[in-house]
Amino acid sequence: MEQTKRAALYCRLARADDEAMEMQKERALRYAAELGYVNPIIYADNGASGLTFDRPAFSAMNADIVAGKIGAVVTLSSSRIGRNSIKTLAWMDKARRKGVVLKAWDGLLDDNAPAFQLFGMIAAEMKKNRA
Repeated sequence: MEQTKRAALYCRLARADDEAMEMQKERALRYAAELGYVNPIIYADNGASGLTFDRPAFSAMNADIVAGKIGAVVTLSSSRIGRNSIKTLAWMDKARRKGVVLKAWDGLLDDNAPAFQLFGMIAAEMKKNRA
């Protein structure tokens, strides 16, 4: 029996704020529904810096991606994933190689976003120069 992959909805706030987190979740759920993702698994880090990728909900989502349970990640902004552009791009690349579709309301996670293409070129050049 084949397992159905689900969409993950990721929310993060640097400073814990229950009311702001609920508002972020509601907006992200509406955006996910607009994209056709219903009943996503919600991963939320309330009070976690985007400078580190060692966050409880993010780590749980990542484990589910690695396990093949997640087919898409939806968030309001690419900055919710991470504040370090290079680390965020590396994570995005790993997720895409696992077949995960990435969507952000701000459009910066989409493959055709100019910012993503520019960051991708910069990351490739940095990797080439390290070799």
